[in-house]
Amino acid sequence: MKIPGRMLLAAILAAPLLAAGCAGHRQVYVWGPGETVYYSRWERDTHRNHVDWDRRNEADHRAYWQWRRHHH
Repeated sequence: MKIPGRMLLAAILAAPLLAAGCAGHRQVYVWGPGETVYYSRWERDTHRNHVDWDRRNEADHRAYWQWRRHHH
């Protein structure tokens, strides 16, 4: 089955819009240059031992970003 060129072009152009609709509920955070200072403060404020970010579980990640939204 051959797909007409216009249909293929429309599908290619629509794909990012459809994908964005699915990802619309997810917040994206970027670890900027000063983020380490906030992370250390979060550990201190929440009485956690220091653990590298990559070794923390998802619950800690969510807790950090929730705290971070209120401490910028």
